[in-house]
Amino acid sequence: MSSFNKIELILQKQSYPVIEKKIERKAETEDILLKYGVKKESGFFKLYTKYFLRHLDCHCGADEIVDPLPPQGFSVNFAHEVWQVPKNYILFSTGEGEGGYLYNTEDDSVWDFNLGEQQQLIDGTLPHWNSFYEFMEWYLDTSEGEN
Repeated sequence: MSSFNKIELILQKQSYPVIEKKIERKAETEDILLKYGVKKESGFFKLYTKYFLRHLDCHCGADEIVDPLPPQGFSVNFAHEVWQVPKNYILFSTGEGEGGYLYNTEDDSVWDFNLGEQQQLIDGTLPHWNSFYEFMEWYLDTSEGEN
């Protein structure tokens, strides 16, 4: 089973139905993601163009992830301009609490970032997941045990 299919199965078990995007919303999302440098073959691109990924049952204590379409929208410009995050990272969580999840468009990794950790992000020493699918497996795991 592919990683994409595994995440889809987990999404089907959510408390509330995960909504698939209509064709016009899918095209709009594709344009936004491509503008930010997300590769079409990435898990990030595949999941965000197919689904509205918000209001998900998630790992205890995890930040809420948001959709790239307005009005929620990624806080990409804010993260780049105010937090001085390098351009290859996309903030795809709310950014509340002066941090959040950053997607690396160059290698499909996801980083758990807090304000003031720019150098650790650049050095690659922050906690991270090696792929967006790996992150989503963790994010959607609502079990009580330590992961």
